[in-house]
Amino acid sequence: MTTLAAELVRTDAGLQALRPDWEALWRRASDALPFQSPFWLLPWWRRFGTGMPRMAVLRDGDGHLLGLLPLYLLPEGATRKLLPIGAGITDCHDALLSPDAPPDAAATLLRTALAGSDDAAQCDLIELPPGAALREAIPPPGWRASWMDGPPCPVLALPGAGTGLRGAVPARTLRKLRMNRHRAERIGGWTVETAESDTLPALLDELVRLHTRRWEGRGEAGVLADPDVLAFHRDAAPGLLEAGLLRLRALRLQGRVAAAIHALLAGPDRILFYLSGFDAAWARESPGTILLGEMLEEAVREGRREAHFLRGGEAYKYAWGAADRMNAACRLTRA
Repeated sequence: MTTLAAELVRTDAGLQALRPDWEALWRRASDALPFQSPFWLLPWWRRFGTGMPRMAVLRDGDGHLLGLLPLYLLPEGATRKLLPIGAGITDCHDALLSPDAPPDAAATLLRTALAGSDDAAQCDLIELPPGAALREAIPPPGWRASWMDGPPCPVLALPGAGTGLRGAVPARTLRKLRMNRHRAERIGGWTVETAESDTLPALLDELVRLHTRRWEGRGEAGVLADPDVLAFHRDAAPGLLEAGLLRLRALRLQGRVAAAIHALLAGPDRILFYLSGFDAAWARESPGTILLGEMLEEAVREGRREAHFLRGGEAYKYAWGAADRMNAACRLTRA
């Protein structure tokens, strides 16, 4: 029988020391999301962490990392609770597990985190997508689980390479896409620019500008209005790009950036559309639609099987043919 060892990482230095093994584990887990990687979660911790990590770690007898559960302890008034590292701006959470982890690895990690957090009154496991290992993890004795529905996360199933978007995207949306492309061609056409290491800061600035303007036009503050959230994205983007996870694209009309999309790549099969913005001055040409159509067609050519629109039931997601997948949340309280 393989000997397993579980421990709890409680310090910032411990999180940083774990990074090489964490990255190697994340790359071995074929179904892992960018949201579970150190490229996303460590920048989040630097910006939002409370200084009280509770990272449960599982290793085999040779010291190889088999799984981790990144939690932290949040003071909230007179009580404290455990939350996933990344909470708030991360659309999906779960334990990160090696393909050869034992079947009860997620439950072992959860038990380790709770046992080492005597000062926690509750643990909120939020934004658990379908298939998450934590959905099957039985709470340890002394804890009671209450389950709640999470927000919808629409997903578009993509057809096989060589078929384009026909059969996946409704005909009405494809007609609008063609119409918008024709309008853009009549005013000089469009170009699409992909962020590289040297152009990333400038294109990220354009995304921020367009995203902010879009929300201001609605009389609301977008997510990037929070200076800490904006600082997180500026910090995380270079590492995500270097790791091959970030696909940041901008569409230009008449030489000006009219739309931008921040997407994340999850293995060879999935693309996740995280942030976007467009210039309302070009509403007739709908540059956001043109850019999204270009990126979806590219995903099909690459053989990707799913386009994830992430949290929220905005109408445009369903217009492209996406169908809901529901996240869930579990609140654990002491029995």
